[in-house]
Amino acid sequence: MIPKILHQIWLGESDGPEPPPHFVEAARTWQDRNPTWEYRLWSGPEVEALFAEQRPDLLPLYRAYPYWVQRADAARYLILYHLGGVYADLDITCIRGLDPLIEADVVLAPTAPAGVSNDLMMSRAGDPLFSELLDSLPRADRLWNRPWVPRHFRVMCGTGSLFLTDRKRRHASRSGLRFLTAGEYGHGSPSTAFVQHLDGNTWAAWDTHVFVFLGKHWKAMVMFALAAFVTVAVWGT
Repeated sequence: MIPKILHQIWLGESDGPEPPPHFVEAARTWQDRNPTWEYRLWSGPEVEALFAEQRPDLLPLYRAYPYWVQRADAARYLILYHLGGVYADLDITCIRGLDPLIEADVVLAPTAPAGVSNDLMMSRAGDPLFSELLDSLPRADRLWNRPWVPRHFRVMCGTGSLFLTDRKRRHASRSGLRFLTAGEYGHGSPSTAFVQHLDGNTWAAWDTHVFVFLGKHWKAMVMFALAAFVTVAVWGT
């Protein structure tokens, strides 16, 4: 069973030592919709102390990550492994209470076009998935933290959602693992949603925005390229 603890993280490395007002308002929705749950907003020093206590072997890697979002990614895995509960990014609002989900061992959210997101996760304490995530961080860093790898993939594959998706495959057939539907994850009818997403991607740089644009518009771009090819071929004959 998933313990009734709500976790969010603000390391103070992006927009100042305190979350901006719209994130504070979003955070309040988690407390309002889940009044019997414990709520905790983790700071940078608190996360470092947790690594020092629980996984001192990972503390040098945590400190060495080049991007703050990688530290936030690693922190959420350790928090859920050590304490269990719910982790949610600060750009997500809670629409209804989470009690219907707590019977599972782990709850993950789908992301398009495939895989799972690490912006909303639920887990019992000590779950093997999160143990494996933590143990796999050094290897992922060796593979992806290279100067010629675009920042987007250094983050996504080194600590982020693609990293989680890869590790999740080993646990896909186990019992106790529940996947939210697209509607429950806020991409459908509001009547089924547990959450709603604000405009986020505070970690994203130009390359991420390019990849997102290509992902959304690749079909139209392929059609345009084909039309241009046909036009050039016709006029060239």
